[in-house]
Amino acid sequence: MNLKNLRYGLLILSLSILSACGFAPRGSYLLDEKLTQVYLSSSDEFSPLIRELKRQLAQNNVQVINSPQEDIPTLHIGGEEINKRTLSLFANGQVAEYELSYRVAGYLQIADVGNYPLTVQLHRDFQDNPLAALAKQRERELLYTELRGMAADQIMRQLATVSW
Repeated sequence: MNLKNLRYGLLILSLSILSACGFAPRGSYLLDEKLTQVYLSSSDEFSPLIRELKRQLAQNNVQVINSPQEDIPTLHIGGEEINKRTLSLFANGQVAEYELSYRVAGYLQIADVGNYPLTVQLHRDFQDNPLAALAKQRERELLYTELRGMAADQIMRQLATVSW
């Protein structure tokens, strides 16, 4: 009986220490309690970034409404900007390595408060191989998908810093 009480005590102690350190499951953010609804405005409503952002907002209990309203914050997301820069060449002059740059900017507009700018810029290296062009194309698409997911995460982190 005493051993059982000791186990429960240790379990409660470890849970309280874990919650006190600020641990939160991956993908959950402490958004402002006033941010329960948001209107998401974008030039491409069905882009993979916007779909991922909507998924993460829903996961964090933020309802995305379909039409703008004056008393509800509006999250404006601009277009994606994807660039690649040559880093190295093979001896025959073909590109061996690229740096892929992904940038997206936007702002959170809150009535009577103002605008909070949101900017995400990510960089990844990509090694090209002209002998495996189809595989490298698929790898590049996967990298872009990963970059969009990382951008949505960073936008959510920036939204967690906004309070009014």
